[in-house]
This record gives sequence, C-alpha cells and structure tokens, in this order.
Amino acid sequence: MVLIGTTGDPAMPLEWAESLAAAFAPAVLVVREGEGHVAYPTSACVRALVNAYLIDQAVPAAGTRCA
Repeated sequence: MVLIGTTGDPAMPLEWAESLAAAFAPAVLVVREGEGHVAYPTSACVRALVNAYLIDQAVPAAGTRCA
C-alpha cells in the first residue's frame, strides 16, 4: 500500500498519515512538502509515483519526499 501525506494538510495532519502507514505496515508513506489536502493534482512528483505504482506496481522507496 502506498499512502500520501502532506506536511501542511489541514484535514489530515501528517502525524495521522504516519500513524496510518504504521498501522498498515509494510505500507509506504510518501510525504509531499506543501500546503493543501490533495497531493496528486498539485505535485508532478506525486503523480509520477502514484502512476508508477498503479500501472507498474513500482513501490516508492521508504522515506520518499516530493515537492
């Protein structure tokens, strides 16, 4: 499982995403540096990682961060 958390998410604080990833280990948490609740439409890095995961089953490395 790949989860995306954003550092400035007002609806789901990053700490919640970290807890969710830990609860679903070995889930991988990708952190997007920025503001807002949605990461996919606002970050080319996140889009590339999510697309690679969904299309090619390529799991991002643990600790991956995006702008």
